[in-house]
Amino acid sequence: MRSALVALTSLCLLLTGAAAGNASTREGVVPGLSGTDAVHAAGPAADNFLKLHRQRVADNAARKPQVAAQLHTFWGPEPKLGSGDGMVVTQSITPSLRLSNSSDTVYAPTMKPTGHSCIEITTAYGLGDAGQLWAWDWCKSVSPAKVVYLDSSFVSTYTTTVNGHPAYTVQEVQTNARQNTWTASLYNYKTSAWDVLFTQSGSDQSQLNEGWDIFEIYATHNNSTGNAYYCSDARGAVFESSSIKLRSGGSWVPATSSNSPLSPTTNPRPSDYDCSSLKFELLNANDHWRVTV
Repeated sequence: MRSALVALTSLCLLLTGAAAGNASTREGVVPGLSGTDAVHAAGPAADNFLKLHRQRVADNAARKPQVAAQLHTFWGPEPKLGSGDGMVVTQSITPSLRLSNSSDTVYAPTMKPTGHSCIEITTAYGLGDAGQLWAWDWCKSVSPAKVVYLDSSFVSTYTTTVNGHPAYTVQEVQTNARQNTWTASLYNYKTSAWDVLFTQSGSDQSQLNEGWDIFEIYATHNNSTGNAYYCSDARGAVFESSSIKLRSGGSWVPATSSNSPLSPTTNPRPSDYDCSSLKFELLNANDHWRVTV
């Protein structure tokens, strides 16, 4: 735990100084699959992800009764339009998590800064495969533009221990306002520098003004257990986002209830997520949340 605190302290010093968002602090590129290889690696989970997002747009982020076999829902802070031109956050991972239903995916945590950013960074878990980290391109391909497996190499390079589980720190900032260019980078704990994950420019096609840092599911009900399949698959898993900060006027400020209200509700009910064992915690409003199964 002491080593984690030292690493996080060093990271905070970077973020509070001019180094945050400065390309000169990035010494490398995150290895991973790109283009058609990324789309192939993401598989059906990417199709489900886009369907889920389109439902959110159609519902205008308002919860509606679920009548289909598939449950699509989410929870977490949503930075308001105009709250900044960047986000940095530390996200937990569960490398061993596998889902048993081929139609289901857990996207948690998944983040996208406000300000019509081009990139969403998603931690995705699906059938059989190891967990993946996606850089989803919202400005050009509207697909996973880069996929990185949450394997031992990723864990040893890009994670530290936070509250007892591995977690990576991702930063996404607007690097060119005129062209709406955004760059997402991961903090490399071996080199103490930012490694570029993905860069994209253009017009955001997400059709949502707000940003988000959320727990999100695409799930199927299991009649034999009375819960969704992911509920038993993910038993004991922790989905956590901490130290959520927004870049505003060149400075990093914490996400708060004012600039990043919770959505779709401040008091989520486990039954709405088809998992009776779910526990939702807002550990510090609104820059630290945790969902446990």
